[in-house]
Amino acid sequence: MQRYLALLWDPLNLESVRTFQSFGLSSSTKPAAWVTACDASGMFVMHTGMRRGAAGAYPLPHGGGVVLGRIFDRRHGDYTSMRQIVLDGAAASEIIDSGGQQLVDRYWGTYFAIVHDVTAARYHVFRDPLGNMPSYHMRFKGVEIFFSHIEDCARLLPLRYSVDRQYLARWLMFGNLTFEATGLEGVAPVPAGDRLTFSQGRMTRSVLWDPIAIASAADLEQLDAAASALRATVQDTVNAWASCYENITLRLSGGLDSSIIAGCLAHVPSAARISYLNVCIDIDSGHEQVAIAGVDRRTADKIRAIVGSGDERYFARLVAERWRTELIERQRALVMDLTRLWDTAPTVSPNLYFTVMEQEDILLDLIGSRDTQAFFSGQAGDSIFQATVQPLPAMDQAYLHGFRSGLWEQILATSRLSKDSVWSVLGKTVRHGLLRRPYLSPFAILNLPTLVNAELTAGLSNQDFESELSKRISRSSLPPGKKDHAKGLTWSAWYDFVFDSGRSTDHIDPLNSQPVWETMLRIPTTTVLAGGISRGLARRAFADLLPAEIRKRQVKGSGSSFYQQIVKRNRTLLRERLLDGLLVEQGYLDRGRLDACLAAPEPSLTVPAPILLSYLTAEAWLQKWAGTVQTAVAAHSLLLSAQ
Repeated sequence: MQRYLALLWDPLNLESVRTFQSFGLSSSTKPAAWVTACDASGMFVMHTGMRRGAAGAYPLPHGGGVVLGRIFDRRHGDYTSMRQIVLDGAAASEIIDSGGQQLVDRYWGTYFAIVHDVTAARYHVFRDPLGNMPSYHMRFKGVEIFFSHIEDCARLLPLRYSVDRQYLARWLMFGNLTFEATGLEGVAPVPAGDRLTFSQGRMTRSVLWDPIAIASAADLEQLDAAASALRATVQDTVNAWASCYENITLRLSGGLDSSIIAGCLAHVPSAARISYLNVCIDIDSGHEQVAIAGVDRRTADKIRAIVGSGDERYFARLVAERWRTELIERQRALVMDLTRLWDTAPTVSPNLYFTVMEQEDILLDLIGSRDTQAFFSGQAGDSIFQATVQPLPAMDQAYLHGFRSGLWEQILATSRLSKDSVWSVLGKTVRHGLLRRPYLSPFAILNLPTLVNAELTAGLSNQDFESELSKRISRSSLPPGKKDHAKGLTWSAWYDFVFDSGRSTDHIDPLNSQPVWETMLRIPTTTVLAGGISRGLARRAFADLLPAEIRKRQVKGSGSSFYQQIVKRNRTLLRERLLDGLLVEQGYLDRGRLDACLAAPEPSLTVPAPILLSYLTAEAWLQKWAGTVQTAVAAHSLLLSAQ
């Protein structure tokens, strides 16, 4: 994963100039392993260098800025080899004159961009609309600082950081926060799809990519046309990314989404070597009932009906046999050293390293032993293809078309999808479709069990956990099912699950790309969930690439019972690190309830195991920043003296 640090300042503002100079960064003083992408009056950008794959740099001429990452031109579909793109001449002028809009409209990929309109004295900063490139922003004494990894800032810049108490409390309640803040005060993610413009000391924000407008078109309603468009778009996206590498390993779970990527990789025009990796969960952990929180009992029962074992090797082997591709099999063991949570590099927010710890070890081994250049996955498929058991199709049909022909058929199909009675679906169709009353998802964050102190949760609503994009979608006139679909865009920060393996190789999620999302957003919910089947359109579009057992399978592999056993096996460590830790000392967690939970025979029946383990990662994160704040300035002084 490409790392970068970018600084913008006003060269006519004395405070800004002095602040930048105090950092001691320039082309001659940067770290040896880093490359200067831009060194001009008012702008300095450096990164960890270019390599085959997602790490590249596209300078815009005459001080016009730079694009870091990997971009593809929508007009070119030949991916027999990696296409080199140069942003010069008319292409650069169009990007600069449009304030970056032309980059979003004509190209796609994974990138971070600074576009400098020299004439207007404006800087436009944005990243790819899906937010696949990590990008954060903070301001210090007139200097705008953008970066991919906070550990680089902590090492290179003499700044102090404070923990955002409100954010951390919310993160402890729900570890997949999407609103625009981080665990550090003053540090925020660059909003995906939006542009930040800096001019004369002021910052403004505007929309570059509007998923609501795309979804409002809904012009791919016909089933065969939608299936063909989806198939072609996903294949083209996989072709593009595969052309960047010579050696690819697909993380093949055996589920629908990764199996679709396997089928597409089998048809790429480039000559990349392909292998599969399946990491299954200890099969002895699959006998416990899965604890499901945050939903009512009926919804929990529906989810349990489609949650399967974490061992999907049988299905991965079917795919490997189908495409005659090597399958590397590894297993997650119940023996997990959770003290390693304290060994990770500083991050802007607590991470969920425990979910990928052993997998990271496996990936590092493959990088060293097999020279894997990229790990592909089917991540984000649930959101993009819309994996759901909610009664959405009939509501959307009524919302858009009223009593027009086909509504009763959609009610019947929706009943099959949701496992609700026909009469229950009919009632929801009338209320939320015909009458257009707001529909609320059965999942509510505030319904999740928590050990966070009540004073920190008082007054919160579910909207307090939403991003600005999610709120815009809620306020839009999209039908209920399309709102649910579009909100999947806010769950795309998959780089948060990449650790040491990302230092030397790329992690590519082809489904989570701008072209695929644009295609899917144009397809009505009734077509996306064709036949009343979760991910129904995807099953149809890729039917010939999938073994029948996978295409028809409705069950999803889950690691829930695995984590329940991890908690029981590490109860002593959890008690030692949490009961007398900073989270309790600083009033985040209720010590009495935490003690009672960990003393119970089955702690996960009080609070789900992943939440308990997330408390441990948050404790490690908080302790790390307590130490980092004390040493950051001293470390910077040592760095400057060594240069």
